Amino acid sequence: MKLNTLLYICVTLSLLSCKKETVTQPSDPAVNDIQLQAPPAGMGVQIGVPVFEVPQGKEVQRDYYLTLSSDSDMYINKVQFRYNEGSHHCNVFKSDSITKPSGTYDDTFTSLDFTVWNMFAASQAESLDWQLPSGVAIKLRAHQQICIQSHYVNATTQSTPFSRAKVLINFWTIPQAQVTAQVGLVFASNILINIPPQDSLTTRKLVRAIPWDINILTLTGHFHSRGKNFWVDRYTTSEEIYRNQTWDEPPVKIFPGTGYALPKDEQIVYFSQFYNTTSDTIHMGPHVENQEHSNLFMTFYPAPLDGKTIYDIDRGW
Repeated sequence: MKLNTLLYICVTLSLLSCKKETVTQPSDPAVNDIQLQAPPAGMGVQIGVPVFEVPQGKEVQRDYYLTLSSDSDMYINKVQFRYNEGSHHCNVFKSDSITKPSGTYDDTFTSLDFTVWNMFAASQAESLDWQLPSGVAIKLRAHQQICIQSHYVNATTQSTPFSRAKVLINFWTIPQAQVTAQVGLVFASNILINIPPQDSLTTRKLVRAIPWDINILTLTGHFHSRGKNFWVDRYTTSEEIYRNQTWDEPPVKIFPGTGYALPKDEQIVYFSQFYNTTSDTIHMGPHVENQEHSNLFMTFYPAPLDGKTIYDIDRGW
């Protein structure tokens, strides 16, 4: 046999061997699912969304309902988020009037009724540990109705490995006697989004003032893949207090110590810059693949007296 022929055979076998190795996948995709150790008994609870499928080329937003098993009110001083890669966001709501059986869910992308659902935690980061200041807590009632809204994408802009979605959340608690202030949340959304084909847009929204002194705990800006820049300024001084240039995993800014002090009636303003490289006009909507958002999540304390989330949703200016 000629030397050239031997070399050809060896190279071919080597390439076939390499090709075989690259397509090998785990026989059980569950081995790649996220894990999170639950708090010990008496120190908190773990909730989550069981594994669900996100088919190739699809987006799935699952509103998963459950009821806390606790027989007494809970005061949460630390929150941990973990979820499988591919999630676009995870928002957690509570309700004092809705009762849905634990384990039921809705996959229809229907917006929750914000008159009865109050958002109290959110993350677009796959791994987040949020320690609240000493004595500051999120209150959940005994047997509180919870909705975990998890949005997964397995298409062009994002992918979900092995098409598997899963969410785990830990709530670490402190005794009621240690609580000095409760946490509130502002969810602001600028719905004036209309980006022409091959064009850009910058939106601006002044967030509703809160008529008492507050301390901002966290800020998160949220948009989709046309978004390139998101920043938050203190309105009266133009001091920048947050910036995000990563649409698929924006930073959750946790202010150190007791938080960022904002006097009563002072406001913040946020901006979103978009670039549309497609041939379609992009409008506001929940779908990552072909719509956009301009949202701000802000946690703060002390909370409103009625304990309700402040929803500030309008056309901006």
